[in-house]
Amino acid sequence: DSVILSKLLAESLSTTWDADIARLAFADVPKERLDLIVPETSPLDVIVVGSDNKLRGRSSTSTPDKRRSNELSETERAELLQAVSRAHQTTRRTLEAAGLYAEDAAASNNWVVAGRRTATGKPLLANDPHLQISVPSLWYMAHLAAPGVRVAGVSLPGAPGIVIGHNERIAWGLTNLGPDVQDVYLERFDAKNPRLYMTPTGLREAEVRREEIKVRKGIADASTEIVPFEVTVTRHGPIIFEKDGARYALRWTALDRQAIELETFYALNRARNWNDFQSALRSFTGPTQNFIYADVDGHIGYYGAGRVPIRRTGDGSLPYDGATDAGEWTSYIPFEKLPHVYDPASGVIVTANNRVVGRDYPYHLTHLWAAPYRARRIYDLLTAKDKLTIDDFRRIQADTYSAPDTIFTREVVKLARPLAANSSEWQKMIADFDNWNGIVNAESRVLPLAVEMRAAFRRRILGSIVGEERARQLTVPAVSTFIDQLIQTRPRDWLPKEFDSYEALLLQCYKDARANLTKQLGADETQWTWGRTGQIRFQHPLASVPLIGSAFVIPPLPRFTNGSAGTINVGGFVSMRFIADTSNWDNTQQGIPLGESGDPASPHWKDQLDDWRNTTPRPFPFTNTAISRAIKDMIMLAPVPK
Repeated sequence: DSVILSKLLAESLSTTWDADIARLAFADVPKERLDLIVPETSPLDVIVVGSDNKLRGRSSTSTPDKRRSNELSETERAELLQAVSRAHQTTRRTLEAAGLYAEDAAASNNWVVAGRRTATGKPLLANDPHLQISVPSLWYMAHLAAPGVRVAGVSLPGAPGIVIGHNERIAWGLTNLGPDVQDVYLERFDAKNPRLYMTPTGLREAEVRREEIKVRKGIADASTEIVPFEVTVTRHGPIIFEKDGARYALRWTALDRQAIELETFYALNRARNWNDFQSALRSFTGPTQNFIYADVDGHIGYYGAGRVPIRRTGDGSLPYDGATDAGEWTSYIPFEKLPHVYDPASGVIVTANNRVVGRDYPYHLTHLWAAPYRARRIYDLLTAKDKLTIDDFRRIQADTYSAPDTIFTREVVKLARPLAANSSEWQKMIADFDNWNGIVNAESRVLPLAVEMRAAFRRRILGSIVGEERARQLTVPAVSTFIDQLIQTRPRDWLPKEFDSYEALLLQCYKDARANLTKQLGADETQWTWGRTGQIRFQHPLASVPLIGSAFVIPPLPRFTNGSAGTINVGGFVSMRFIADTSNWDNTQQGIPLGESGDPASPHWKDQLDDWRNTTPRPFPFTNTAISRAIKDMIMLAPVPK
């Protein structure tokens, strides 16, 4: 079960194969335009390693099978995207059931600052991983003490110790780096014998594995029935997707036999310094993470650790022809060449799934970085003050400033001012958006209108370029920064042909937004609040079971964070908060969304809920003296004397 959990977590944090296949449906869009729509860089980027001053050559995008790209009809492209979307939704439901779903591959935050930037003179480190809130919690807060180890933080079921936390010497946190570690291969199977497929040396027989899956018959019926499932495996991996006779195999680092995701943390718990920290990460084969580091001697650091493949040709962003060796993995990026930095001159390290390497980094990591809004906001807040404290870190973790919606509404107001004198609609638009500070809360009446109007703008712009269906499926986070650039520059050649100006386009988008909110929330505009547009749910697997389920029900909360993109505080996806104080470990703060217990009758079932909602994690005592003062109850398990 522990191995399965680690593989499910890897699936949640490193799945990109569906994007590779979906790109086939955009092969008719000129590359120059597609690169602008899905940009890899942004003026808001916060680079950790290297710079953008010098561009190094990298492998070009892999060449897709022509039959599966340029010659697809509009209908075939739409059907391909719909099939990929259905596969993605199936994966999502599966991971949600296990409490492991991560929106956009886990939009987490972590940062660390050097002692010269703190009030104590010692480093401070913060981390809040973003995974779906699960009941019981995915994370378990623990303090482990044994000969040779004393460590505290949070663990996962089956993990050999603490995953995120600190020992007596160092603290660490992690976010998902998100490199492309999955490639798909279009395999050519023989028409006469469907078990044979083409390789560079001729036909080869695929392995066909018959799995027997026991499925429970019902909530109240513990008996099971066996559902057979055949898995076809080629030299590249299992067939993961089939459409209109095309069969795609998956190669993925997590399927390598030597991949052991959790072993690293055993060594990490015992690390005493930066060298030990690096040695522990050297064996990490899980989904590549942004590990940050701080120690009691005043050092800070960063390491992007994990296995990232090097391809013979291309970069794996499109399906390879499986009958050739063009897409074979020749090796992995050497550990010493993975992005890392120790005691940077700035004294600040921030990662939030954003692009962490400059364009001078010599290896390909991914084209699908998260939009840099959270990283930029964190960096700006950290560098706005000379001497930072734990309270400052906590305020940053609580921050709900929505950058894309602020950018959009400010541009709308600029455009509206010259037109307001002769138009009541433009006057109303100014009244709706002017002087908004960009802060999100459940009572906000600005945000619902801003989000809907920005979505209408995005939909009309992209729809005019790639069609409505493909525009709906183009959910890559980086598209948001393209919309930022477009609303600020308003180039004529991107204007949909049915509009003669951006003013006309935005006025229609405003009308679209108001119509959608009326349909969704009713005609009373005073009820158009952000909290009414969605809820944060705490779903326990047993909540729907007759007779006993009601005990597991936790009332939902109105949404109070996010917007057109994630804010620093992503609300319902904050699975844990951690702030480490290397000057005094007893000041370290940590918390999870509900509580340690999975028993609704326990006082610790949801005793952390208010702290989670208010971003007030409590001190997590570490020294024996602090623990003695904090003890409320103690359970001692002792072996029976022989």
